[in-house]
Parts: sequence; C-alpha cells; structure tokens
Amino acid sequence: MSKTIWIVVANRVTARIFATDTPLGAIDEVETLLHPESRVSAQSLVSDRPGRAAERAGPGGPASDPDTTQHAHEAATFAAQIAATLAHARAQARYGTLVIAAPPAFLGVLRKALDAQTQNVVTLELDKDLAHLDARALRAHLPERLVRSEA
Repeated sequence: MSKTIWIVVANRVTARIFATDTPLGAIDEVETLLHPESRVSAQSLVSDRPGRAAERAGPGGPASDPDTTQHAHEAATFAAQIAATLAHARAQARYGTLVIAAPPAFLGVLRKALDAQTQNVVTLELDKDLAHLDARALRAHLPERLVRSEA
C-alpha cells in the first residue's frame, strides 16, 4: 500500500487533488477536475420554462421549480466523477490515505458517491470550501500532522 497521502479539496465546480509523502510535509498539486456545468445559472441548465402545477381549476397557477433539482443533479454528477477518479487512483496504489475538504452540502454528496474501499482510507474530513487556496495556504488550514493509516 502506498504511503502517499492525498488531500482532495472540492466544491460543486472544482476539485483539486494534492499529495504528500509525509504527514508533516508540504503538499503538491497533482490533478484538477472541473465541472463548469455547475457554474451555469439554473435557468440555463434546463431547456424549457417551468411547468404549471394544476392546483385549482382554471388557467394559470404557480410554476413548479425543476431547476433546484438540476443543480443537485449536477453536483451528484461531479461527485461521481471525483469518486471514480479517486477509486481508480486507489486501485493503482497512487495513495494510501485520503483527506477530503468540501462545503457541507457537497461533502455529503461526495461521501455518498465514494465506494466502500475508498471510504475506508478516508482519515479526515473537513466541512470547508478550500478549493480556491494554493498549496501553501491550504496546508496552513490542515492539521499540522496529517493522519495516515498504518498498514
């Protein structure tokens, strides 16, 4: 098993993967994944206007809002892409321990997307959006000693 620690910082638009070989060491960026569809306005994500819900007899009525579920769908799609990348890298022994940082809502979506073997190597989760930070600033937001599973 690899002794490399991967740190994944993600939000619904960007996922950046950093790595270090020592729990106290500096980190280097190894990969960036982008999902620009999550940045598009909700109205642009669907091709038609919201439908009308028939709550009473007669024309009109309040519009239903499928756009909110479209953003959730895009977040789930990106989380699945991140999870597949992490599972593939784990299978290739590119890392042995995983640290994940993401905003609370996206962290939950990402957690659900991870397979059981990848979930087993997660040693730390931070519910913060740190995806905009460079390696040096990110390292300052992480615990001094990154947890590593000993196997």
